[in-house]
Amino acid sequence: MEHTGWTAESKPQNEEDSELKPDEDEDLSFFGNHTSGEDESVSEVNDNVWDLIPELRPKLHMHQKKAFEFLWQNIAGSLVPALMEKTSKKIGKRPLVLAPKTTLYTWYKEFIKWEIPVPVHLIHGTRSSRVFRPTPAVLRGSGPRPSQDVVHILDCLEKMQKWHAQPSVLVMGYTSFLTLMREDAKYSHRKYMAKVLRESPGLVILDEGHNPRSTKSRLRKVLMKVETDQRILLSGTLFQNNFCEYFNTLSLARPMFIKEVLKTLDPKFKRRKKGAQKARHLLESRARKFFLDNIASKINSDEAEEKMQGLNMLRNMTNGFIDVYEGTASDTLPGLQIYTILMNPTDIQHQILVKLHKIMEKCPGYPLEVELLITLASIHPSLINSSLCVKKFYSNVWKPPLPYSSI
Repeated sequence: MEHTGWTAESKPQNEEDSELKPDEDEDLSFFGNHTSGEDESVSEVNDNVWDLIPELRPKLHMHQKKAFEFLWQNIAGSLVPALMEKTSKKIGKRPLVLAPKTTLYTWYKEFIKWEIPVPVHLIHGTRSSRVFRPTPAVLRGSGPRPSQDVVHILDCLEKMQKWHAQPSVLVMGYTSFLTLMREDAKYSHRKYMAKVLRESPGLVILDEGHNPRSTKSRLRKVLMKVETDQRILLSGTLFQNNFCEYFNTLSLARPMFIKEVLKTLDPKFKRRKKGAQKARHLLESRARKFFLDNIASKINSDEAEEKMQGLNMLRNMTNGFIDVYEGTASDTLPGLQIYTILMNPTDIQHQILVKLHKIMEKCPGYPLEVELLITLASIHPSLINSSLCVKKFYSNVWKPPLPYSSI
């Protein structure tokens, strides 16, 4: 399984986008200098970050140790605590994890599994909260039962307050984040939560972070307003050779990438007077154009020399803040398993399906309505009566006997 980590706050080293599709073996180096071979030893320097978590190191695979060092190096600046960058008091404070709602509980369980001694606050969506979230303490007791929306808002406020009170992690889904970040909110508590999510995170982790890659994505526009350059973008989806989306993903993971592109490719950028900087979205638009005109066009060229020139420019510009693990033959994970179960139809189902297939043979083109009836009859013969189109093809609508009618 491919897994790509992107970090934003790093000294320019090497990066790559998980979306470029290398056609030549020589292009594989485009995806960064971190390889999955176990012959590369993880740093054994004394007095490094591993000394702070000695109980975790033996439990990790080699590629996990390298990934940890890669992330720590980019976020903190060094694996040696004494040499870590101290330019921001927000480093490591108030991490915010954003993930698809289907993986929220998985994230939560991982903190429990690894016995991380940091509180984790999980914010569910309004619907799923009925299953996972207890009623807040302030609402327990006698009296009218509040609506689900009220319970959800109070739960969000309670967990955000705890998130601020002590070092802890806040985990929520992208949908919840987008809802709570609405700028047109009329109520003060909504404006407060939007302000907290915009200004307070010291580190943002984006699971499946390639999803908001469109220029028009409302989620991406909101994420770009979060006031931290400390970001980690996780993705298992490779780049589809859409360099506009590639640029958007790079700048989402590393907001400073926008200015880095302009400093490298825009001759007018360095001469611009201080105080005359354009708005961020205008700078981003200009940087995107230079990126596409000067780098993407070369990489897409049919000329080998020009293609390599574009790849080299990209390597130099993205050096060090992307890591890729592509897996090795020694992996013990079983991978995806696909099973197909074949079941024989009942006598009644067989009669109905035979008749429907004969009807389909006489119909011109591909009749979707008949296909629907076949699907319904394959599940249970009584379901064909639930379709409005059944009388169009079936003159004698089948009436289920008593044993079926109760289902």
